[in-house]
Amino acid sequence: MAFKVYFLKTFPSEAQVSELFKLFSRLAWDIEFVKFENRDAKDYLGVAEDIVLISPEFTEVSIFFNGGYLNVYLPISTDGWEKVEEFIERRVKVCKTYPEAVQENIPAERVFINEKEAVFVEPKGELPSFYTCKGENLEEVVGSLLREKKLTIATAESCTGGMLAATLVNVPGSSEYFKSSVVAYSNEVKEKLLGVKRETLERYGAVSAQTAREMALGVKNLLNTDIAISTTGIAGPGGGSSEKPVGLTYFAIAYGDKVKTFKKVFPYSRNQNRLSATYYILFELYRLLKGEV
Repeated sequence: MAFKVYFLKTFPSEAQVSELFKLFSRLAWDIEFVKFENRDAKDYLGVAEDIVLISPEFTEVSIFFNGGYLNVYLPISTDGWEKVEEFIERRVKVCKTYPEAVQENIPAERVFINEKEAVFVEPKGELPSFYTCKGENLEEVVGSLLREKKLTIATAESCTGGMLAATLVNVPGSSEYFKSSVVAYSNEVKEKLLGVKRETLERYGAVSAQTAREMALGVKNLLNTDIAISTTGIAGPGGGSSEKPVGLTYFAIAYGDKVKTFKKVFPYSRNQNRLSATYYILFELYRLLKGEV
């Protein structure tokens, strides 16, 4: 997450800039740039970017989640900036799966932020999109289920480039269930190592449900695991077409003698698309392990 920071109609003191960078350092957020603009805050409200607006127009800290992007509004006074950290510390509530569009702005007091997203903290009732109320990461929850069920898993990745495997092994003790990964970025590797048929690639293309299916089956057979996951898509920013737009991603989960395929189009930047794809299919794996699909 890299933020664009705008000071609007104000020129900050050295102390204010210092406090801002301390805040971002503590939150482990990157800053893409800092700009000083003589414009109204309304010109930037609700933009589809990760931004921080600092303006005398704001009287309190506000945080809004807009279609997978985070907008942070800060008053010029640094007295209230620590409130941002308070939201970060609300990890004992609820985690959500991956950035999805929210139809309306969420008041700051009803969200918390982690390294991936801003989410509701108090969902009402049993919502299928929520997987923990303990503040665990999705990979931890999935890992616990795999360990509990004594299942092994492998991944075959194209567009995610190993991110799915890296996320799974973020969890201490993941060697109990995670065997290996094949990053099959080229068609040659898909064909020669994973056994994807050439006719499948020629007829349907590398980015297709058929290829995702054969990738999952191929790595499952290759590594002899109980479960295998595959990803293949167009991360962007180029490479898309009218039939297969940027962000289009196909997935497959092979388990037992079954294979389930999934399709999703992610409307974000290249790396956010990869991250969203990773957590999307991890959540589908979670649902499968819980018997929801």
